[in-house]
Amino acid sequence: MYYDLIASLPHLPHFLSAEHCPITPLRLRQRLGLLRPGDAELLQRVWPLVQWRGDGLAIESDHVIAERYRQLVESPVPGPLRGYLDYRMTQQTLLAALRRKQAAMGPPATALFADSSSPIHQISRNWEKPDFGLANVYPWLTGASDQLASGDALGLEQTMVELNWRWLSRMADQSVFGFAAVVAFVFKWDLLRSWLANDSAEAKQRFQKLIDRVTHVAD
Repeated sequence: MYYDLIASLPHLPHFLSAEHCPITPLRLRQRLGLLRPGDAELLQRVWPLVQWRGDGLAIESDHVIAERYRQLVESPVPGPLRGYLDYRMTQQTLLAALRRKQAAMGPPATALFADSSSPIHQISRNWEKPDFGLANVYPWLTGASDQLASGDALGLEQTMVELNWRWLSRMADQSVFGFAAVVAFVFKWDLLRSWLANDSAEAKQRFQKLIDRVTHVAD
């Protein structure tokens, strides 16, 4: 448990109402120095995969990213963190498939970031169906598809940030002073900092990069 660490972290306001980020990167790194070595190492391994701007993976292929993901999920990863990692990778796969469909391209060969039981493997089989027949599993798909089609990059980013913000808030509530709460704070802080740096042109460029990063979309 991380009572002292959690107590040292400021409250993060909701990203839509925030005017500034309440803790600097330097201060956050200093606070994270209280993590046990194993937890600190795990956070460093997961961070590049879920980081909102994802600059560290910008030049890496989908197969390299998939290999990082595979190595992580085959190693001991706490349930809440594994759940969020799967959630983010699923979102990226679905957004990439939406863009591919709207660009009149064929379905991707495989869902690189999902295990064999994931419903996103239905994408290829249900390519012609609205939202790949998955809107009942991922209700955000319909709105995201409309935003992507209309070029509303800032609206799409807001939708995605809100979804991740809610997921991370629930994760923190389930482990108020545990490692999962620390991870949730770090990733919400990243979302907040990214959102505050937004402008519509940057959001459009960033989402293009995020989706194109999965190279089986852009071929």
